[in-house]
Amino acid sequence: KTEEVVVMRMTELLRYDIPAEIIALWQREESETLLPAQEMAIKRHNLFSSRNLLIQAPTSSGKTFIGEMAAIQTALRRKKVIYLVPLKALAEEKFEDFRAKYREYGIDVIISTRDHREYDGRLEDGAFSIAVVVFEKLSQLLVRRPERIKEIELIIADELEILSDPERGAQIEVLLTRILQSERRMIGLSAVIGHADKLAQWMNADLLLHERRPVELRYGVLHDGKF
Repeated sequence: KTEEVVVMRMTELLRYDIPAEIIALWQREESETLLPAQEMAIKRHNLFSSRNLLIQAPTSSGKTFIGEMAAIQTALRRKKVIYLVPLKALAEEKFEDFRAKYREYGIDVIISTRDHREYDGRLEDGAFSIAVVVFEKLSQLLVRRPERIKEIELIIADELEILSDPERGAQIEVLLTRILQSERRMIGLSAVIGHADKLAQWMNADLLLHERRPVELRYGVLHDGKF
């Protein structure tokens, strides 16, 4: 007899103070049910608590949505969130996505990159709900306004494999050290990173390791509608 697999339904997020309208949005945008890594983050690693968390999981495992759930739940409590990414293109994508989905719910999303300086004043003043920021821009902010870090409730550090970059890794490590010393909550997201257990220990974080891909990846060429 095949054992029935019990999955966590999106509606169960009501118990974590996620509004019904946000859950309905996630059901439309994501799925009726959560992926295994997402369920593990919530039930085993207390995603909606105050603990630091490091998530290492492959592409398509749903780790980005884990960060999104934590960011939105925090912003809905009127607390500030910084969402760190390594590239301008990723920042642009995340900014447009968050703004389109959550603006009507009173979540004020801004972006700060080399190409987007129009929100820099609001970033310095703390006038936002979620700020999508390239790592180096946050480093610059904390040099000018170091006191601002105490106003941040949660920092999501996406694509943490950037730490192994020979040119940028050292500076980003200094930034993360400063964040950890400030005792701000951090959630790190990474596809592949060496010595994840040691990194989690350095972050004083729970470690969520998930190796299975819920969606099969195939390599090929798409042309004229044919793969």
